[in-house]
Amino acid sequence: MVDPTQAGVTPTCPACEAALTVRAEALHCPACEETVPVVDGIARFPVSVEQSAVPPVFDALASIYETPLWFPVVYRVIGGPHAPIDDRARIVDALDVTGGDVLDVACGTGRLTRVLAADAAAVWGIDVSMGMVRRARRDGRHNVVLAQMDAEDLRFEDGAFEGVACGWALHLFADIPTTVAEIHRVLAPDGRFAGTTLSADSLLALPAAQYGLAETIGAHVFDHEELRELLLETGFRTVQFERYGAALFFRATK
Repeated sequence: MVDPTQAGVTPTCPACEAALTVRAEALHCPACEETVPVVDGIARFPVSVEQSAVPPVFDALASIYETPLWFPVVYRVIGGPHAPIDDRARIVDALDVTGGDVLDVACGTGRLTRVLAADAAAVWGIDVSMGMVRRARRDGRHNVVLAQMDAEDLRFEDGAFEGVACGWALHLFADIPTTVAEIHRVLAPDGRFAGTTLSADSLLALPAAQYGLAETIGAHVFDHEELRELLLETGFRTVQFERYGAALFFRATK
């Protein structure tokens, strides 16, 4: 595994919130003796996924997620013909973080994590799906640390990151306001939060489509003004959007 104490940002204990250290291939809390296991180079923090259909669905999708059988097709259907060819480049440009530490929330197979790592000092990629995170580990970038972690309970200190990215996942969290509040908390002052999510436009303006997504994977389709209000109420001071079909690109500054 990449030693988190060498990655710029040190994770915190899930029991007492003290800084963790690396000991015997695990993350250890010197304050309360709590241990976070490391399995196949991936730190496994406690997650609450019992009520969600998302982890098993995405565990199953991990092997094909980046192939022509899945993401490229889904992205074009959602975004339409005018959506940017590379959604990741738009997110990286929106974050505008060079040489800083970045958190990739719901990193999946690491398709965005890899691009973020090119300019960042270090990138933490976190996801509740071990199938996805194991796939991300195959890339082996020297400045990427991977963990199974709940986005509603980010195990990092306040202001730890210069940028936070969330590609195609904000609509999947069981408690979106809590997730956004956690992202705001771990961002440094003037840090940016950027990503992509689903917008109630184009084919997703249809109630039947929204209902189907909610029933199958628990997805929430955003009205962009709803998301703007949530981000501003959480404490972000500027919010910007770009819409392509039902694909909503967003950027917010703390």
